[in-house]
Amino acid sequence: MSSPGLQGLRPWMIQRVSAVYIALYLIYVTVCWLYDSPFTAANWHSWVTSPFNSLAIGLFIVAILWHAWIGVRDIILDYVPNVVARLLVLMLVGGTLIASGLWGIKALFMVTIQ
Repeated sequence: MSSPGLQGLRPWMIQRVSAVYIALYLIYVTVCWLYDSPFTAANWHSWVTSPFNSLAIGLFIVAILWHAWIGVRDIILDYVPNVVARLLVLMLVGGTLIASGLWGIKALFMVTIQ
C-alpha cells in the first residue's frame, strides 16, 4: 500500500538525514540557551526572530514532521493488516501531521511578523 517513491532506500535516507538535522538543531538550541538564556519574552522574541534561528526553526518543524510521518507510516503498514483500516489510520495520522505543521509554521510567522 506504500507509494513507489517512499519505499526502500529513499525513506531510510530521509529518516537518517532528518534525524541528524534534528540532533544538530537540538544541540545548537541547547548551546545557545546555556550561553544566553532567553528567559524574558523580549529575549525570546529577539532570538526567534533572527533570520538564522527562524529558518532553523522552520526546517526543524519540517524535519520532525517528515521524520514522524515516515516512522509512523512504516509502523502502520507493518502492523495494520486490514487495508481499509490502514488507509483510515494513515489519513488520520497524515491529517494530524499536516495540521500540526501548519500550526507550527503559522506560530513562527506570527512571531516573526510582530
